[in-house]
Amino acid sequence: MTEIDFGEVEAVVAKAIRQRNTSELRLLGHGEISVVLAWPTDAPVAAVKRVPPFRDRARALQYVDVCDEFFETLRGAKVGIWPTTLHIHERSDGRAVVYHQQPIANTTQLGSNVLRAAASADTHPLLDAITDAAARVCSRTLGFDCQLANWLWDGSTATQIDFTSPFALTESRNELRYDSHAFLQEYPVVVRPYLKKEFTSLLRRFTTAEGALGDMVANMMKEGLDEWVDPAIRTINSRLGVNLQREKAQWMYDNDRKLLPTVLKVKKVQRWWLTHTGRRYEQLLPEKTTYEK
Repeated sequence: MTEIDFGEVEAVVAKAIRQRNTSELRLLGHGEISVVLAWPTDAPVAAVKRVPPFRDRARALQYVDVCDEFFETLRGAKVGIWPTTLHIHERSDGRAVVYHQQPIANTTQLGSNVLRAAASADTHPLLDAITDAAARVCSRTLGFDCQLANWLWDGSTATQIDFTSPFALTESRNELRYDSHAFLQEYPVVVRPYLKKEFTSLLRRFTTAEGALGDMVANMMKEGLDEWVDPAIRTINSRLGVNLQREKAQWMYDNDRKLLPTVLKVKKVQRWWLTHTGRRYEQLLPEKTTYEK
């Protein structure tokens, strides 16, 4: 892959966070956790995704190790992986920022766009591929975010593209296997213990294929892909031998639609507080969540 100076990337991102202005960035998209940038802005050669800073290099390396293990799990499960390299940038304040570097994907191949462009049918080979991948990857301590926006489909192969927040849990299933402080620092200190407990509980949803795919269906509702919801449910039930109900996916969607905009508002409160008390907020926030029009 093209060599990138991630110190330069971090400086530009830090400026955008500080000024709440992304005009010097070229945004390719955002989810609920990370923003995807095209770099360099004037003539992009790569997509980069920034993980909030870890407190030191050792914790960043721990996160990288978990990502590497996840890659190996996907390879062992015969799941396609979009070419991805991880880079640690050590800042002068001692913190370490991990960037994921990838080729810029063809957006027409994103799973949600593929189904949006496809003629209505009883099923689709992309749905078959994702369902089978979830069955091979999910385990007691490893969740899998199967939403359509995390996949590319070239007509024959489903390729996973998002690895910024691996759902890897300890044996107790009560902790992530890497330092969660990097992600929790976006929130006020007083709510972090509660959010840590709630988010970890939410991640356990993804450790079964039925739960991970139910979330995929809920995201299809968010994406306005209602005509594919019932075909997806039939595909999941027939291939896994489960009984996922539309009402369950609707419940997931309704909960996320209420929760995630509130979560973003809490992040913005924390940003306001830190910046008005002379401290540094560490994440580039979208103006609104993907659940808001």
